[in-house]
Amino acid sequence: MSLPCPRITGCSAQLQRGVALMMVLLLLIVATLLGLASLRAALLEERMSAGMFDRSVAFQSAETALRVAEQKVREAAMSGRSIGVNCAAAGVICPGTPAGIDTASDAGCTPDAAGCWMTVVDKSSYSGAAAGAPQYYIEYMGQFSLDVEDDGVGRSASGNQYGAPPATHGRSIYRISARSHDPRGHRAVVALQATVELH
Repeated sequence: MSLPCPRITGCSAQLQRGVALMMVLLLLIVATLLGLASLRAALLEERMSAGMFDRSVAFQSAETALRVAEQKVREAAMSGRSIGVNCAAAGVICPGTPAGIDTASDAGCTPDAAGCWMTVVDKSSYSGAAAGAPQYYIEYMGQFSLDVEDDGVGRSASGNQYGAPPATHGRSIYRISARSHDPRGHRAVVALQATVELH
C-alpha cells in the first residue's frame, strides 16, 4: 500500500529531487574531465615551448663557437701560424663529421690534435642559460688554386678584351665544426659546420 503524497510538495517533486542530484553529479564529472584535459594540454604546450627555448639557446651557443673558431683561424693566418688538424697531410683522412663528435671535451688534449674539441673559455660570449660551454673543432683542408673566373668575380677588362689569362689565387681552406656543448646529458645539442677560405 503506497503512502499518500503531501499536498504541498506532491510526488513529482520528490522524484525530481533525486534526478537533479544525478544531473549535478554528472555535470561535475564532465567539468572535471574537461579541466583535466585542458591541464594536460597546457602541460604539453609548456614542455614544447621549453624544448624550443632549449634548442634556440643551443643554436646560439653553437653559432658562438663557430664565430670564435673563425676568428681563431683568421688570427692564425695573420700571424703565419697553422691551426687545426692537418687534413692535407699525406695519409690523413678527415671524415665529414669529426671523429669523436659524441665525445666529451678537450680535457687532456693538446690544441690541434685529432678528436679534440676546444672549449670557448670566454663565458661572456654565450648565454648563461646554455647547458655548457660551446666547443669547436678546426680542420685544415689544404691549399687550392682558384682562377678568378671560377671564383665568380669574372675576368678583368684586359682579360676580356685581349684574352689575358685569368689570375690565379691560392686559398687555404678550413672546415670548422661547432657544437653547443658537451653532448652528455639530456639537453638539446646543436652542431654546425662552416668552411672558411683565406687568401
